[in-house]
Amino acid sequence: MAIAHVSHGVGRFGRFLLGLIAFVVVSALGGALIAGMALPAIAAAGLGAKDASDHFLSLPTAFQLPVLPQRDTIEAADGSVFATTWDPDNESNRVVVPISQISILMQHAIVAIEDQRFYQHGGIDLKGTLRALVNNSKGDGDLQGGSTIAQQYVKNALELEAGNNAALRQAAAADTVSRKITELRYAISLLQEMSKNDLLQSYLDLIFYGNGAYGVQVAAETYFDTSAANLNADQSAMLAAIVNSPSAYDPFTDAGPVLARRNLVLADMAKQGYLTAKQAAADEKQSLELNPGNQVEGCIGAGENAFFCTYVYNSFIEDPSYGATEAARENLWNEGGLVIKTTLVRQDEASGSEAVADHTYSTDAVATALAMVTPGTGAITAIAQSKPMGNGYGQTYVDLAADPAHGGGEGYQAGSSFKIFEGLAALEDSWNPSTEMSVPSPLEEAGLRMQVCVPGHPKTIVWPGSYAPNNDSGSGFTGTLTEAYWYSINTYFLTLETKTGLCLPATIAQSMGVTLDNDTDTGAPLGQFPSFTLGTNLITPIEMAAAYATIAAHGKYCVPYVITAVTNLDGRRYPAQQQICGQVIDPNLANELTAMLQGVLTEPGATAQGLGIGRPSAGKTGTTTLSIATWFDGFTPQLATAVWTGFISPQPGDFLGYMKIGGKYWDQQIFGATISAPTWQQAMEGALDGQPVERFTPPVGFPPVG
Repeated sequence: MAIAHVSHGVGRFGRFLLGLIAFVVVSALGGALIAGMALPAIAAAGLGAKDASDHFLSLPTAFQLPVLPQRDTIEAADGSVFATTWDPDNESNRVVVPISQISILMQHAIVAIEDQRFYQHGGIDLKGTLRALVNNSKGDGDLQGGSTIAQQYVKNALELEAGNNAALRQAAAADTVSRKITELRYAISLLQEMSKNDLLQSYLDLIFYGNGAYGVQVAAETYFDTSAANLNADQSAMLAAIVNSPSAYDPFTDAGPVLARRNLVLADMAKQGYLTAKQAAADEKQSLELNPGNQVEGCIGAGENAFFCTYVYNSFIEDPSYGATEAARENLWNEGGLVIKTTLVRQDEASGSEAVADHTYSTDAVATALAMVTPGTGAITAIAQSKPMGNGYGQTYVDLAADPAHGGGEGYQAGSSFKIFEGLAALEDSWNPSTEMSVPSPLEEAGLRMQVCVPGHPKTIVWPGSYAPNNDSGSGFTGTLTEAYWYSINTYFLTLETKTGLCLPATIAQSMGVTLDNDTDTGAPLGQFPSFTLGTNLITPIEMAAAYATIAAHGKYCVPYVITAVTNLDGRRYPAQQQICGQVIDPNLANELTAMLQGVLTEPGATAQGLGIGRPSAGKTGTTTLSIATWFDGFTPQLATAVWTGFISPQPGDFLGYMKIGGKYWDQQIFGATISAPTWQQAMEGALDGQPVERFTPPVGFPPVG
């Protein structure tokens, strides 16, 4: 009968014999057999030492060190970490730290209670094992552990490698001689491959400390909201106490047993010279003094960066570069250990978040969302909104700046900020921006036929008799395209629309990433109807930021993206998100539009006069009927920002005005320049603080603007 097949149900004496047999095998192989003590016990059990020896020798001499699952780490563009995520079912709530970042008191505490002769033995503590065997055979209930830190490391590592395989996990934890001998063999080999400090670090980073905390760094955060490097004596002793049985020693549910065992650890530390008796006695009088850290799984723990985090996650899950199927990509993410570097710029994100919070409160009836995009690259540098992530009052899990594929909603009507597409269509159709045109208010074009385009089905539509839009002033207007932008003259752009048709501005908008279902890869064509240029399609702030970034980049559109690098624990590099850019607008036409939009911020009577940022900038207000949604979208050569303020899910009777927003009561209708533009101004000033002042490229061949 081979030792490996001894029954589990052998009782305390049987377990004593099994442990003694393992001890004898290793002793014999190590030249330290105490034959007179060991062999009678083996003979009494009817077992042969040769079987154990053969099993021992059949094992590989080297133990394969596991790659420890860790949290996924999401970094800003400067390499700083702004979010960590992990799968609670995958032991990945772990942050591996080097021994230099683990308190020496924590190192001493774990050695004192788990392996007192750690620094003297070679992986197997023959003296300690024999002492435990003799003590435990007494049957008085005072059981001692004989496993060294090396043995415990092997056991935990084998369980980790077993994963969800029930048979392998059972084998790794089974109370059998075969398992014990396996541990012994690998424990010896460990210290032939690594130093004591390396082993101690690996052990402290591997083991479970209860309450979802794997590794000493996360344990320090979980129980004391501190780092492994800053653990003091009584904190270290408590963590060392938990290791013996995380389910039995849970300080959050029953502090008594934990306190008692912590004090035992402190006493052992004093006996072994790691603390003075006076220090240990003082620490034993202390309460556990728990200070739970923020151990919230997922992006919700990223605070003001939470929605940028969800955009990163959804971008990863949607991108086939990270797996052939969505399930494969989710598995890769959930395995943990990924380091995802992103386009988030700390200064931009902080400035955007502060600007939003200063103008719209989370509990307001309306919300504000903001997105920043770098012209010429498509890099999203900031996403901010007034509603924080959560399911409480004033919270949401919807990224208000994003589309459904990235955790967002269906978008919002863009109002007059959409007029850029009609203006570009008119310029492309050879309209002279200095030509004066007189337009009425209201504009009545009943029966007018307008060209629209549906792929494969060109056709025309008829202007309905019920549609007679007005200007905000209620009166007609005579002026140029430039002035029409400054004062946002609705009927001017609607009249231009009757000249260019709807196909051209819709095609231009779509070439700049603005589509009906907010997906730039598969987005359906925008709805083409007479109110098109007044922004009645539903659009997201990220789309509008990218569209305005196209103007800033001289007509070069870039698909918005957030991931710049992905690596895993093995050092494998995955591709960054592909940057997809193309020249979609004639550069000179884009520069001419830029020249016109600068006056929106500077010209007397313009819709956003006085809301400039002290450097060349351009933009456009947007206000829908009844101000259901209000916007300001603007840019400099370096940065484009879109800000939306409005009702998340408009209901009949909603009106943006005569209400309290951001702590201020507004006794009038709210327009794009009321909240969205000042938010844009503050956000851009902060984001560009310290950046060089860049000037726009003037257009060629157009008359001077203004």
